[in-house]
Amino acid sequence: MLEMAKIVVQQTREEIPVMYNPTELSLNKTVMVQGEGSNIQFQRVNNDDLTVSLFFDTYEQQIDVRTKTNKIVALTVPSVGTNIRKEPPVVVFTWAGPLFTGIVTKLDQKFTMFLSSGIPVRAELSVTFKSVLTEEEDLQARGYFNCRQLWRVKESDRLYLIAQDTLGDANQWRLIADANQIYDVLNFPQIKDIGRNLIIPDVHADGFPGVSNA
Repeated sequence: MLEMAKIVVQQTREEIPVMYNPTELSLNKTVMVQGEGSNIQFQRVNNDDLTVSLFFDTYEQQIDVRTKTNKIVALTVPSVGTNIRKEPPVVVFTWAGPLFTGIVTKLDQKFTMFLSSGIPVRAELSVTFKSVLTEEEDLQARGYFNCRQLWRVKESDRLYLIAQDTLGDANQWRLIADANQIYDVLNFPQIKDIGRNLIIPDVHADGFPGVSNA
């Protein structure tokens, strides 16, 4: 039996099947680095955008093809939820297993056949997905599991105590705050911080700001 590709909405588990499988897919990664020559430093690995061409045809059924394509169009509409930040729903493009997780950032829709009434019955869609990562996946993409220390935040934690335990110097708390974009240090940790993984900078790494390698 032919395995059909589909788009799965991560939050609701709604499945949006395609009518015809794509003829090709390109899944690429870009390694981000900083510096030149012998002083190149790894930054992170990024998943490049995924663009998929999809074809829909409802001529035989004599129905509006938009009954099929509007489900994909809806993926460009910000989700309704409790978060302050609104964004399109996170989806998973699957084909014999999950291939790409992200949000739809671009949709080109072209209608190529119509009934005598003007109702479109054939459409070509070009859908572009931008990668969305979980916190753990983002840390993996930045290589922190391989080369950096992590600290899981507890309610009783304070930045200077974390610095003392991990770096041996309570005065290094600012390095931890900067590395994790913690701006309200007086109120840390807040409820949203509990359970979060903090990146502990490697102060012994070559070229680390404020560290002498002499």
